[in-house]
Amino acid sequence: MGAVKALLQKLGFVAGGNGLGSLRDKRRAQRLPITMPVSVYGYAGDEPFAENTESLNVSARGGLVAISGNISCWQKIVLTNLQTEEDVECRIVRLIRSEGGKLLAGIEFRDVAPRFWRTGTTPLTPYEEM
Repeated sequence: MGAVKALLQKLGFVAGGNGLGSLRDKRRAQRLPITMPVSVYGYAGDEPFAENTESLNVSARGGLVAISGNISCWQKIVLTNLQTEEDVECRIVRLIRSEGGKLLAGIEFRDVAPRFWRTGTTPLTPYEEM
């Protein structure tokens, strides 16, 4: 099995027409596979850290980013969109170690931020609560 396919399955994606499938029944917002340059700011213990990285997928409620810093789940960070210089407060909600050794962090915005990613003319929209 390919590394990307294995990672997508580990993240919960199911096979679909476009190869990514749908997580609408599990996710609170649509995710899009968009790579965007970002900076991550936070603390590793008592030491501040800052890292330039990129998103792997994005949503109105957060996204997935690669991080090399020493981070932990539920840790608070600040994410900066390097294209717009906009900051948003987040927390780490999931950590995944990729086969290549990269640490992938699932992040959740403190507040829904459908315009943070600037993915086009229409903001990302969260699914309606059931």
